[in-house]
Amino acid sequence: MKQALTGSRALCTVSAALEAPQRVVCDGRAVVVWMVEDDRPAVIDDRCPHGNARLSDGYVLYGRIVCPLHMWTFGADGRAQAPGGRMEAAGPMPRSYESWISGDEVWARVDG
Repeated sequence: MKQALTGSRALCTVSAALEAPQRVVCDGRAVVVWMVEDDRPAVIDDRCPHGNARLSDGYVLYGRIVCPLHMWTFGADGRAQAPGGRMEAAGPMPRSYESWISGDEVWARVDG
């Protein structure tokens, strides 16, 4: 079990992140939390750079979160893959955040 680091916080329960992507707002920054594997969480900014959609409104497929608007997928590192390989982004790629499980909660260091 990892100790809480300065600036870290509990975002949601593991069971909630396993069920569906979770939107969490930390100090004005919206992030999406999901489980890449049963024992590994992912936390990135909750905004698709292509169409400005909330990634938390999407779903998880093979450990990647799928944007509900145009089906771009994002890994735990925030890197995107687009259908057909076209990567025309309207904004910056989502930032990823260090995350871990402690007890039954997903924790992360989300800084402004």
